[in-house]
Amino acid sequence: MDWEWSRMVLAGSIAEPSLRHAVLAFASLHEKFFKAGSTVQIVEPDGFVLQNYNRAIGELSINLKAASQSADLILMVCLMFIGNELLQGNNSSAYVHLNCGLKIIRSRIARAKPCSPGVVTIEQIFQRLHTHTVSFLEVANISNNPVVQLCDPVSEDLREFRKLREAGEGLHIIMSRMYKFLQQHAYLKTSPTPLSAPQVAIIDRDNQEDLLHQWFTAYTALLKRENRNLKPGELYYSIQLHVLARAVSVMLATSLDYEETTYDRFESVFSDLLKPISALVEAEIKAGLRLNFSAQVPIDQPLYMIATKCRQPSIRRNAVALLEKVKTRHGLWDALVMAKVARRLIEIEEGQAYVESSADILESKRAHCVNLTVERREQRFQIRYRRCGAHDHDWVWEEEEHSW
Repeated sequence: MDWEWSRMVLAGSIAEPSLRHAVLAFASLHEKFFKAGSTVQIVEPDGFVLQNYNRAIGELSINLKAASQSADLILMVCLMFIGNELLQGNNSSAYVHLNCGLKIIRSRIARAKPCSPGVVTIEQIFQRLHTHTVSFLEVANISNNPVVQLCDPVSEDLREFRKLREAGEGLHIIMSRMYKFLQQHAYLKTSPTPLSAPQVAIIDRDNQEDLLHQWFTAYTALLKRENRNLKPGELYYSIQLHVLARAVSVMLATSLDYEETTYDRFESVFSDLLKPISALVEAEIKAGLRLNFSAQVPIDQPLYMIATKCRQPSIRRNAVALLEKVKTRHGLWDALVMAKVARRLIEIEEGQAYVESSADILESKRAHCVNLTVERREQRFQIRYRRCGAHDHDWVWEEEEHSW
């Protein structure tokens, strides 16, 4: 667990019965998952988990009726409930709890209610969890986003960072705005015929790229000052931030492009990213991580992007191999499942042809607008995509279902 969780959630559970029972339910389920030894296995709650989960709901309901429960504690309980549902593969229920927490935060911001020192950290955790969840939904291309949009985060000064955590929060702000931007202009990629991006969208994208450049400058200056003082965990985090920021730069640069071939110009970036990602994977393996219930956006995301958007055969296959090797689950992101999806998309695009370079995969053979549905409890996934037919504008939708 992150230090925020240890400081706030565990301390709060001593005094608040609702939070205490929620923590006990999550901790017990989390332990069962580790002992199961399989990243794709659904963890079924036992009597102890169900008893504490139900008591947490009961205690919370009593306090809500009496108006004696603070928003801080409700948000902490929400976090525990989200963890419980994700471990059981109940994504829809996790969305419900996430939305409850986001609505509380939106209401708090709207009323401009002063926050206690710990509340800002809780809001930051929900901001990161929101970004983490929307990143998966964006990759899955889910049109009816079941997660409400969080209020625009308060702008932070991206010109200078004193600590890595400040750099991390700054990057999450940029990512949150980017996903909102991608949702607003998704029609440019899903349109049956190419459309020209409106000038306002181009200006918006350029502004976001300027912010990202500002972030990179401040982040580089921070590393130069603190590089010798970084602890192993901080070094891991710094590499993770670098990888995510480079992935964001590619997503922004291609955000308004219609053709999938636009990703071919980033082959060198994809190749350069594999080395630090490989170092991160090795670090996770040494740490014995199988599940990292954290609001940080995982390295699974850039790996999946490389595997599905880079058509250079050796680079994308190395990315898939790393996904299979990492064997971790980060909330909605499951490395092994995403690896299976990526391998299937490679088979769809390459077919039986001999592919030596990305140029061998024509635009008409590439999968567009991939819609992914993962049913963890049923251990299956569905992919829906479209490709060009006999004529340039003759798009054909195809749908498949696979189990594991």
